[in-house]
Amino acid sequence: TGKGKASAPVKIHWVGYTKASDEWVGGDRIKSKNLKFKTPESKGPGGMPPAARRLLLVKPKVEAPLDPGFRPVILGKRAYLEATKECTEKLEWALTRSDGCARYSLPVFDEKHKDVKASSYLAGVLIQEMIWQRSADELMLSGPKKICEAIKTAYSKGGAYEFEVMSMPNVCGHPDKAFVVTIVEKSEDLPASKDTPQVCGKDASGCRLAFDLGKSDIKTVAVKDNEVLYSKETEWDVTNPDPQYHYDAIMDAMKLAKAALPRVDAIGGSATGTISADNEATWCDIFPNVPPD
Repeated sequence: TGKGKASAPVKIHWVGYTKASDEWVGGDRIKSKNLKFKTPESKGPGGMPPAARRLLLVKPKVEAPLDPGFRPVILGKRAYLEATKECTEKLEWALTRSDGCARYSLPVFDEKHKDVKASSYLAGVLIQEMIWQRSADELMLSGPKKICEAIKTAYSKGGAYEFEVMSMPNVCGHPDKAFVVTIVEKSEDLPASKDTPQVCGKDASGCRLAFDLGKSDIKTVAVKDNEVLYSKETEWDVTNPDPQYHYDAIMDAMKLAKAALPRVDAIGGSATGTISADNEATWCDIFPNVPPD
């Protein structure tokens, strides 16, 4: 535990991961039948302000049995948009990437309004969602000054979204270029929205191999003309620091699947990570203890 971390006093270490993945969490992240606690309405940089709790934590009609306290973002967003329907000010942002730009506009409370922190909090959540949908090397903001400054602070090192700030350079394929947050005077200064649709193949005929790299096992499948001929889950030690171990484990599992086919026309795979617009693997966290080089 940490005395200087009132909003997140408990340090969690994930077994099999390095210290770089350790994180400080609050009581709301710890689940146990033996614990009884009250969640304070934190006003700290990583907490949820009272205004946001009041407007955004909307209880669903059907309670989630495994997480009774779950409050869907979409319900909170609907309640927020209803509360701000008469507001005239907007926060607009652009998330730029090498092959495009994502844009969004959110009505916000006046900076002197008692619920203005709900605006900056929801904006932070929506930006986070868009970042992981589309990636970004820069966040550009336009709108009320205090709200923009609050978002910029959240998306900086030491802020509520430090993980996104530190991850995006790797995701975008340029780890030496820091994630940037810029505030512009007018929305017209933001770049236009731009998407680059990717055409996916639709022909699944022939002999195909597929693999999925999971935290506990390697899943392999051999398919011939849409018929599954082979399927297996092979356990492995994802925490092993030796890259050769992982390479051999994956290749051995693939060769076993290959033996079920007369030939191999295509190979497809999936893992926890990101692919660039040029179809290059830019970042992967499936091997937590393998050195970056």
